[in-house]
Parts: sequence; structure tokens; C-alpha cells
Amino acid sequence: MRFALAAALAAFTVVAGAQPPADAPRPAAPSAGAAAPASALADLLERAWTLARRGDVERARAAELDARGVVVRSPFAGSPTVGLDMRRDLPVWVSPFGAEPSSERGRTEVEPGFSAPIWLPGQRDAQRRVLERERSRLGAAVRAERLQLAGEVREAAWAVVLADVERRVQRGREASAAALEADVERRVGAGDLAPVDRLAARAERLAAVAAARDADARARAAAARLRALAGVEAAGAIDEAARDAVPPDAHPSVALAREAVDAARARLDAARATRRDNPTVSAVARFERDAYGADYRNTIRFGIAVPLDTEARNAPRLAAAGATLAEAEVALAKEARERAAEIERARIALDAALASLEAGTERATAARDAAAALERAFRAGERGLPDVLRARQQALEAELAGALARAQHGLAIARLNQALGIEP
Repeated sequence: MRFALAAALAAFTVVAGAQPPADAPRPAAPSAGAAAPASALADLLERAWTLARRGDVERARAAELDARGVVVRSPFAGSPTVGLDMRRDLPVWVSPFGAEPSSERGRTEVEPGFSAPIWLPGQRDAQRRVLERERSRLGAAVRAERLQLAGEVREAAWAVVLADVERRVQRGREASAAALEADVERRVGAGDLAPVDRLAARAERLAAVAAARDADARARAAAARLRALAGVEAAGAIDEAARDAVPPDAHPSVALAREAVDAARARLDAARATRRDNPTVSAVARFERDAYGADYRNTIRFGIAVPLDTEARNAPRLAAAGATLAEAEVALAKEARERAAEIERARIALDAALASLEAGTERATAARDAAAALERAFRAGERGLPDVLRARQQALEAELAGALARAQHGLAIARLNQALGIEP
């Protein structure tokens, strides 16, 4: 029976699987600047990107910019227009009331015309620069969107890992509690233990079953979240190594804000280059005759209409473009500050996670040693079952805390890489 109880406690340690033995070699924590190991995070990110159809949106936006490029390459600043005016004399039987019928016969005038707006000096180049800045901004927006999605994938994947760790530990507790209950039942039957110990062992098993069910539910919820995001439930090997420090202004969000400033400045320049509406050139041909049989007189007329430069038109446009530029510059400064603060917070969290990992490892070792010592005393009849159960609970909490600390350390590294703007 003593051997059975010892086997039950050993099963708790082995089945939990959350903490290696104290004398087992532990993997070294990844150091800053080390090459990232093969990870499933990059694959999860690509799956999430495809599932979210972000690529379709990117292509649609690029097509929109291509369509705007057609306008810049056009020889005209807008759509040309064609027109046709005609004038004929009325029939003799058609005349206003009280007027004499017309004596003209065959009077005809035909005026076909064409007009088109033309570019102002420098306007087309300004519009081309705006389009170039919009293209650059689109590229920065895509990188920022991918990084944002990478953060969601990282959080969802590590949530799966944390839930799996807890589920393994709780299942190990359930298995060892069942083995302990069976051994206590045999010893009570043999008269070695009191019947109250049977109830204590059963209560421990039922508590372990409930905890295992709760952990399993949290694991399924985490898997469902990852499935909705990336189409898969398993996270795979997602360990990341802390990367080399990068300047905060290299973050994709900061780069996007900077591109927004450049685009706003280009639009302001375009507004300054377009201080009047586009001039319109026109050409009109005129074909006319006075009566049937008369010769046509054919003439052609060219013209240009140049709108005037007025403050009533330009002041609101320039003020709006200047306000947009000012807002973009303020947003850029704010984004740079926030990214620098985020990196600092992520480094502090990583240091705290590393300290927690070291403390959790020592705590788990001490709790295992204490549980083993109490088990030996229990077998020798020197301690009661409540002491053993209490030590088991403390050992379980220490094992779970240590396993979660290792996962939290990996999550802290992932969050630091996310703050640095580095994709998996």
C-alpha cells in the first residue's frame, strides 16, 4: 500500500508535466539578438491575413490609386465636352399669336463645338507627387495592418499555450488524485487509515475533476478564438527570441503616421499650385446660310476662359489643407511617444516575467521537496493525510505557477517584439 501511495504521488508529478525535475537541465531563456527559432507564428499570421482577406483590400486600394493615375496622365485636367447648336427658320404656318408669318425660307445655322479644361502650370506635377505619397502611405498602412494582425495572432496563440499548460497540470492533478483516492480506499479497508481520510481523498479528487473541467473549457475557448482568427486551433511551436533594439521611429505605425504627414504636405502643395479653377479652351465651328440655294458661310472660333484667383476660393482650401497637415504632424509626434513608451513597458514586463520565472522555478522545487518529505513521513505514520493533501495542493500551485511563468515569459518576449514592430 505504501508503494501504491508513492506511485500515486509520483503520478501527480509526472502526469502534470508542467515542470521538469529539479535536477533536469532547463532550456536557456532566449537572449536578445538571438536568431528566432522555427516558429508557427509566421504561418499563423499568413493564415490570418488570408482568412481576413486583407490582401484583397490591399489590391483594391492599389487599383484605386492606379485609376487616379489615369487622371494625372491625361492631357486634360477634366473630361472634355462636345456640343451642337442648330437654328432654323420656322415654317410659314408656325408663328406667335398676332405676329406676321416669317418670310424667310431655308435659313440655317449649325455650330458644333468642343471644350476641355487644361492643367495649370505645375498642377499636374503636384497631383503626381500627391499620388506618389498616397502609394507610399498605402504600403505603410499594409505593414501597420499586418503588424496589428500579428499582435492579435500572438495574443491568441499564447492564450492557447497558457490554457494548454493549465489543462495539462489540472489533468495531472486529477489523475494523481484518483490514484490517491484508490490507495486511501484500500488502506481504510485494511484499517490503516480512518474513514474520514476516505472522505478527504474523495473531496480532493472531486475538486481536481472540477478544476480540470474548468481548465478544459478555457482551453477550448482559447482554441476557438485562434480558429476564428487563423482557421486553426493548435498554436504549435511559437517560441520567439527577443530581437535587437530598433529605433521607435522605425515602427510601422510611426512610419504610417510619417507617410500621412508627407501626404498632407503634398496635398497642401497641390492646393497652392491650384489657386484657380482650371482654364477651359474651346473651339466652335459655324456653318450658316440665309436661304435655300444660298452659299454657306463657314467660320471657326477659338477661345479660352481663365477663372480668376480669389481669396474667397483659395483661403478655405489652403486653410483646410494646412489644418490637415498640422493634425498629421501632431499625430506623428504622439505616435512616436506612444511607441517609445510601449517599448519601455514591454521591456519592464519582460524583466518582471524573467524574475517571476526564476522565483517560480525555485518555488516549484521547494514545494516538490516538501511534498516528498511529507509523503515519507506519512508512509512512516508520522504525519496525517491532511498534511499530505495540503502539501500536494501547494506543490500543484507551485507547478502551475512555474509552468505559467515560463509561458508568460514567452508571451512577454512576443509582446516586446510586437512593441518593436517586428513581425513573427
